[in-house]
Amino acid sequence: MKNRYFLVTAIFLNLFVFISNAQEWFQSAKLEKLWETTESLNVPESAFYYSNNKTIYVSNICGAPKEKDGIGYISLLNAKGEFIEKEWLSGLNAPKGLQIFKDKLYVADLTEVLEIDLLTAQIVKRYTNRQATFLNDVAIDSKGTVYVTDTKTNSIYFLGKDSLELFTQSNDLQSINGIWVYKNEMLCGSNNQLVSIELSTKKIEILTENTGYLDGIVAIGKNQVLVSDWKGKVQYISMGKSNETLLNSTSLGIYAADLGWIPKKNFLLVPTFLDHKIVAYQFKK
Repeated sequence: MKNRYFLVTAIFLNLFVFISNAQEWFQSAKLEKLWETTESLNVPESAFYYSNNKTIYVSNICGAPKEKDGIGYISLLNAKGEFIEKEWLSGLNAPKGLQIFKDKLYVADLTEVLEIDLLTAQIVKRYTNRQATFLNDVAIDSKGTVYVTDTKTNSIYFLGKDSLELFTQSNDLQSINGIWVYKNEMLCGSNNQLVSIELSTKKIEILTENTGYLDGIVAIGKNQVLVSDWKGKVQYISMGKSNETLLNSTSLGIYAADLGWIPKKNFLLVPTFLDHKIVAYQFKK
């Protein structure tokens, strides 16, 4: 009788866990899964699609996110998720955010920003600042100014002629990570919020709250933003409306790191971090 009691209890507990996980796992009808990489990446943190050569650049941390270990690398994929070159550029230190401007790739590599020539796959310049400790995400404005967040110091830097220069530092930018420049403002993820910073005045404004820890930010139109909470949630934010969850894989331990975007196709690229994949979705408004 006692054994039967324990068996029934175990069944109910397993059923409860299954139902709880099923309720937490979610994919909106606005997302259609297209593909996922079949060959394993190594802690992919950021994905960026460059339309000029139709290539997806992926940063692979490989080791610990805070370690200068020289084992990180950049992978190249085509728009179907197939590898062009798995280790296109290696020897990096926990590379995270990346973006491209005029055939130059800019990568946040822990305490420095690397400028990489796409044609030669060579690092042509390194930008540093003694105060920079945990550089995270990169954004570039229409004029080519490169900005990078420093999560540990609540700061945003920009690339000067030879070094990283401080753009702004504020307690209102605690644990800042994701960043995107859209026209005359900068969108940032900070302290469970999406905030905007006016580029000319550096005025900070809270746009929406209860977002989670924002790693990826992509502006897809006027007052429309896709964001990822690092723990596994992707949301669609239309200003003035409630945040809409598109994807939630938190219960499975599948994270959603720094998002990529293919604009002409409305393809969303989600790096899954410790699940070692890039997953592509068609986004339908």
